[in-house]
Amino acid sequence: MKKYMNLAIKIVVCILVALNLTSCLGAHELNKLAIVIGVGLDKGKGDDYPVEMTVQVANASGIKDMSKSKNNESSSTGYLNLREKGKSISDATKAFNRKLNRHLFFSHNQVIIFGEDIAEKGIEKYMDFFLRYRETRILTWVLISKQPASEILNAKPELETTSGRNIGELIKNQQEVSQVPSVNLKDFSSKLISKTTSPIAPIVEILNDNNRKIVYLSKTAVFKKGKMVGSLNEKETRGLLWCTNKMKDGIVNVGTSNKDNNSKVSIATTHTSGKIIPQIKDGKVSIQIKIKQEGDLQEQLSSEDLSNSKSFSILEKREEDAIKKEIVLALRKSKKLNADIFGFGDAIYQHYPKQWSKIEKNWEETFQNIPVNINVNAKIRRTGRITKSIMSRDN
Repeated sequence: MKKYMNLAIKIVVCILVALNLTSCLGAHELNKLAIVIGVGLDKGKGDDYPVEMTVQVANASGIKDMSKSKNNESSSTGYLNLREKGKSISDATKAFNRKLNRHLFFSHNQVIIFGEDIAEKGIEKYMDFFLRYRETRILTWVLISKQPASEILNAKPELETTSGRNIGELIKNQQEVSQVPSVNLKDFSSKLISKTTSPIAPIVEILNDNNRKIVYLSKTAVFKKGKMVGSLNEKETRGLLWCTNKMKDGIVNVGTSNKDNNSKVSIATTHTSGKIIPQIKDGKVSIQIKIKQEGDLQEQLSSEDLSNSKSFSILEKREEDAIKKEIVLALRKSKKLNADIFGFGDAIYQHYPKQWSKIEKNWEETFQNIPVNINVNAKIRRTGRITKSIMSRDN
């Protein structure tokens, strides 16, 4: 009996091991995939096909000859752009099967670009596919284009092999420059479903330079209730980034103590922290914004000796004023658009959940009149490899 029991156990173990050795049911062969690098969405022509979708795929040998087709545009190396229209994104995606003998694979997609015409009409219904489909990544970058999204993807990059990757790298660079926001699918959709916070996204444009089309990030799109309602310029965007703790390696330009107004000092930001603190006193709501910034003196265009503590104090005060000015500009534009891009409403809810139910009813009116106190503390830590300007003639 014991002999048969051991045999039965061995058989069961073999069966279990065999089950674990089975291949993945959802696997795709690489030579059967069209790897998507960028997606562009524009408004379609007519009600029958309301969306036009452009996909940029890696230019593999099996699809190279398709670049000669009438409606397709490609680079001689690197990528191939395909366009299709449909009743929905899913419909347009399936329509690509008529001209492509490979499965569109979205797991390596770098960017989703929405044309401004779609953004102004309402972007929510176009988000569902990318949030629901299992192959799309929630860390894919989201952008709005001034020109049709298809034109952005058609612009040939100078250094990268694909325009989709080129735009992705531009966004990563902007995280260091801090002049436009970097927004992924997760960030954008989380603010889109918020009752109060307005989503933002970088605006991408094409600049014509000596017959070359150069893609660049220009402004920041502001949304309210799923529709694009306006934009922020560079200074307004920086003001927002200071408050939302997204400022990284930006430059702050300030004047020196010299009477020459053209004299400037560039301070490179090395560390920042931004906090939005709501307060409720006697039933009245207010917002405290606290910014801490540290930086290094990176460039001096004047001859003063700025290495002493007195000069540092003057520069720090001027730097605080410059940062505060950018925040004020962002606040003004936010109230002009009546869009809570700072997330004041969500901050109040998190700190005062019981009182929020009363505030929420008239939030738009409250937001317009809410007092905001801005406190900026800036410190200059280092002067770089030299302490005095090369223009100084003192010995």
